[in-house]
Amino acid sequence: MKIAFITDLHIEKEGEFPLNLDTRQHFKAILDKVSTQEYDLIILGGDLCNTEGDEKIYQWIYHQLKDIKIPVLPISGNHDNSLMLAKILQMDNSIKNDHLYYTHSIENYKAIFLDSSSGKLGTEQWNFLEILCENSVENLLIFMHHPPLVCDVVAMEPKYQFKEIEKFKSLLKKYSEKQFYIFTGHFHTDRTIQYKNATISITPSTYVQIDPNQKVFTPIFDEIGYREIEIKPTGEIISFVKYL
Repeated sequence: MKIAFITDLHIEKEGEFPLNLDTRQHFKAILDKVSTQEYDLIILGGDLCNTEGDEKIYQWIYHQLKDIKIPVLPISGNHDNSLMLAKILQMDNSIKNDHLYYTHSIENYKAIFLDSSSGKLGTEQWNFLEILCENSVENLLIFMHHPPLVCDVVAMEPKYQFKEIEKFKSLLKKYSEKQFYIFTGHFHTDRTIQYKNATISITPSTYVQIDPNQKVFTPIFDEIGYREIEIKPTGEIISFVKYL
C-alpha cells in the first residue's frame, strides 16, 4: 500500500494569492506528480483552506481529485470547517457532533483519523481513541493535523501547538507496549520526532515551508512537497518526503 500524504494546501478564493504564491497551482503540481506514481490512496492532512472553511474552495479541491481517480481520505486542520469539508468530499457518514473522525483499514492496520481542528480532541474523541487503543492487537497508525507532542518548531510552539500534549503523553504511557506511528502536518516543515513509543512524522506543506528555528513565521519559498508512506503486508512502515 502506497499513500500520498498531502497537507496544508492553504487554497484561497480564485484570484487570491497568499504570500503572492499560487497555492492552487502548487496543489495541482503535487497532484500531477502523485498521479504518475501509482499511489493506492491520498490522505489530505488538513488546512485545505487558507484562512477558514469555504464551500467553493472545497468544491474546487474535490474537482481536482476526481480527475486523478485515486481514493481520498481527508482530515481537518485549524483553517478548515469539518462539516463543509465532509459534505463536499463525501465523508458525511464520518461526522460525529460536528467533528470528522473515523477509522479505515489500511493493510493490516485499522488506521485512525482524528479531528484536531480546534487544537484539541475533546472528550468524545479521546474516548474513541482510548477504545481503539484498548482493543487493538497491533500497533497504532494515526493521522491528525497537529503534531501531538512538542517538536521544537519555535515559530509554531507554544502558540499554535496541540493543546492536549500532556494527555497524549499519558496515553502513550498507558499503552507503552504499543508503537504509535503518527503522521501530521501543521508545522510547514519536514521533521521526524521519536518520543518513547511514538514516532511523529511532520509533512511539508504544498503552500510554503518555514524555517523551524526562527521565532516568527519565516517562509522558505523554494520547495513544496508531500510525504510518501509505504505500508508493507508485514506492517512495516517506510516514509519519506518528496519535493518538487
